[in-house]
Amino acid sequence: MRTTEKGFSLVEMMISTAILLVVLTGVASLLVQNAAIARAEQMSAQLQTSARSCLAMIVQVVRSAGWDPRDLGFAPLALDSAPTSTSNFIEVFADLNEDGDLLDIDEAVRIRWDGTRIEWRKSSDVTAPYVVLSDAISNDADGDGTPEAMFVPDSLTTPTSVTIRITARSPVPDPRTGEFIRYTVSSEVALRTAI
Repeated sequence: MRTTEKGFSLVEMMISTAILLVVLTGVASLLVQNAAIARAEQMSAQLQTSARSCLAMIVQVVRSAGWDPRDLGFAPLALDSAPTSTSNFIEVFADLNEDGDLLDIDEAVRIRWDGTRIEWRKSSDVTAPYVVLSDAISNDADGDGTPEAMFVPDSLTTPTSVTIRITARSPVPDPRTGEFIRYTVSSEVALRTAI
């Protein structure tokens, strides 16, 4: 009497293994794709947060420009007379504690973009250190390699408003497209008085 054992044949095992490999390859590909999407979305969210936070802080300072309760007649701000494609600054003056000078903290704030980051010094002391507000600020909104000015007055001689434009750029390219992610925010701030 002959008994046959029940089980899988070699062909059946090879077919099962091939199907399992196809399924696992598809799942792995999906996981890699989802990780790239998640990374790109995370970079985009970080850029948006960084750009918006910087803009909010800078706008608040620029709105205080020209606060002169003792009517001393100082200029509300000083603009960069020769902005370049790698640097731009604005200096904002306000007598916030109403003591008749601009020597106290937050009364002479210099905000500068140096090609890669935004920094500010909140003192009239030129030896005071700058504080970095944000890294990865390219100010190259269209990606053509030529950054735009961050502080754009409506007039170079007697400005009544200043447009602040910040473009943040991801530190590494988007893993899906290979392009850098850019995010631009801007705000036009009316000055209290003309220079």
